[in-house]
Amino acid sequence: MKVSTARCNDLITIGDDRFQVKLHSDFIPRPGQFMLARFWTSTYPYLNTVVFPTTTESDGFTLEIKSDHPQSVDLSPGAKVDLIGPCGQPVIINRSANHLLLVAHNSPSKLLPFAQLALERGVDVTLLVSCSYPLESLDPRIEVHQGELPPLLENHFAWAEQVLMDFRPEPIIHKLLDSISSNTYVLCGTLFPCGVGACHGCTIYTKTGWKLACKQGPFFQLSELHIEVE
Repeated sequence: MKVSTARCNDLITIGDDRFQVKLHSDFIPRPGQFMLARFWTSTYPYLNTVVFPTTTESDGFTLEIKSDHPQSVDLSPGAKVDLIGPCGQPVIINRSANHLLLVAHNSPSKLLPFAQLALERGVDVTLLVSCSYPLESLDPRIEVHQGELPPLLENHFAWAEQVLMDFRPEPIIHKLLDSISSNTYVLCGTLFPCGVGACHGCTIYTKTGWKLACKQGPFFQLSELHIEVE
């Protein structure tokens, strides 16, 4: 993990409530990793924003920021962005996989680096999303289905060889995906105050004990996670 400074190259509005931030950076997160970003000057160590890239290039990466994000006022072309990272462990897409399934309850932005890598390898990608999202901003090769996630998953999980999910599945979905739980990865939490495991603010209870999402995650195999019963 490194401390570095990136530069904002461009801001692109997508949809009605968000925009993409293109950053020039020497350090590029791999799919599944995140960065701690600071868009303004401060000496306080715990006011960083957790950011996941949506796409990556050899000289930088792109973020998605909501228009009402309090730090968005500090972003403009040419602005500097302080970064810590990459943080966390990358998730490897199976070389033998032909079909990748992405599932998001809210914005699918944290899953898009997996789509980019899979498409580059000729892997088919399907996205299931239950919220409103500017679909025109996505790669047109991604097959997208919007609606309630349980019925969508019932219709699509059987053919998936690897699944990436940005929501903690309820018991009914946990059991539905049991047969492919070792090839299903779940994003656990988005609050990583320090990014280095010092504060223990991102602990996740797994079948092998407590783990730190910012260091050993933030994606965990579904087979590692306990079924949460309300």
